[in-house]
Amino acid sequence: MSRIKKITLLLVLAAVPLLLSGCLEFKMHLTINPNRSADLEITLSAPELLLMMKPENKSELEQFFEEKKEELAAEGFTISELERDDTAGFKAVKRLRSVEHLADLNLAREMGLDGQQIFSVKKGLLTTTYYLDAALDLKDLIGEQNETLALLSKMRFILTLPVRPLEHNATAISEDERTLEWALSPAESNNLQLTARAPNLVAVIIGIVIAVMVPGSIIILVVYRPILKGEPRTRRAPPKKSS
Repeated sequence: MSRIKKITLLLVLAAVPLLLSGCLEFKMHLTINPNRSADLEITLSAPELLLMMKPENKSELEQFFEEKKEELAAEGFTISELERDDTAGFKAVKRLRSVEHLADLNLAREMGLDGQQIFSVKKGLLTTTYYLDAALDLKDLIGEQNETLALLSKMRFILTLPVRPLEHNATAISEDERTLEWALSPAESNNLQLTARAPNLVAVIIGIVIAVMVPGSIIILVVYRPILKGEPRTRRAPPKKSS
């Protein structure tokens, strides 16, 4: 083997780990809104260069992406292709009426969440408390044909809250403490836990209205009560002029 071929081979071998690092990227971003609705964003991608270097895997990955796009579109997700030239994949977005509806998605069943109460909500007079307790298993989502690549993948669950959490076991948290990130393993179950409490907007609005109306009502009764009863208001006599 010539020296040039040896150097080329060494460069290729050195580049393979970098190409395989994060070869599949799965990101699930759930945003809980103040009105208790939720926005779910799913991103699934792989480097375009990896598909070019491994033609035998190209059809499997493309088929995997197409299957997931069809499944998510059937559940009401809006699908858009990723615009990065070096990446193949897509983004799927859907508005949920509440976080509890996450468990109704077929995607949740593929993540091993079937039968689990992923989010539970406790409504109080002034606050609503959210509890996240889930065990994610991604083996069914990725599939056996992509299991080898999945071991080198970057998989994340991201949760954005309208308030700061009371407690959690997230891998990372944003500076404002409202966006939490869990690094997921495709080879084992991932336990996600969180407790957060948000104000009940309806109760707060009603409280503000009452706080404004009660003093206003008292003022109206004190000032305008004689008029409402038809009683003449007493007028002060003008001061007498000094001689």
